[in-house]
Amino acid sequence: MKKIAIVNNKGGVGKTTTVFNLAHYFAKKGLKTLAIDTDPQLNLTTNMGIQIDKLNASLGDYLLERVSEFNPEKINDNLYLISSGSNAEADMSILQSEGPYYYQILNDFLEQLETIFDVVVIDTAPAFNAYTTSAIYTSSVYPVLIPGMNELNGLNATINFTRNLGKEISGIILIKKEQTALSSQIQEELENDFKGILLSKIVRKNIALSESIISHQSIFEYSKRSNGAKDYKKVAEEIMKREEM
Repeated sequence: MKKIAIVNNKGGVGKTTTVFNLAHYFAKKGLKTLAIDTDPQLNLTTNMGIQIDKLNASLGDYLLERVSEFNPEKINDNLYLISSGSNAEADMSILQSEGPYYYQILNDFLEQLETIFDVVVIDTAPAFNAYTTSAIYTSSVYPVLIPGMNELNGLNATINFTRNLGKEISGIILIKKEQTALSSQIQEELENDFKGILLSKIVRKNIALSESIISHQSIFEYSKRSNGAKDYKKVAEEIMKREEM
């Protein structure tokens, strides 16, 4: 089972959009896929069309062993979701009280699911909280980035935090690229500084991506001929190749 965490210590860079579409693409390709929403804002959960007050169980319920039965939210035959739920902040505090190596508990939990799922895709908050730390520890780490100087600072913070956990990032996903001098400059800097790490496939800015989220549809369902669908297909396939999926 492959585990992929989409991260960046900067908000609004497209982490949830990326997880949403990668998870749907993997499922579309026949892979049993589990998406995990660790962000207390719960955007991935609502984008999947799941009502927060009707969750079968939260991530905290599983990690803190408040439930004995595994019952994730079913999105379709190949795609399932675990949400951090409405008590995410309190659950993270309890998790951290489990000891200095609390962040290993998510890894232990996911090991129990290896015979059920082919891939886990984790959405994270724009903060190095307990769930983000756990996601980074257990997964291949893919920061997502939009072209901008503040976003580059967020990338560097993410890389440093990941290294402090004894990990290296597996790839950088550049999204929302426009035909501007700044976008081209940022891409060139990334190619120079992160050769072999920056994914070769870039996601262009595309209004259909925002529209598809509102309709609770992946870009592949909402507008399969759009640039957004073409670009995320290429990104997903490049990740599948890197992760030997």
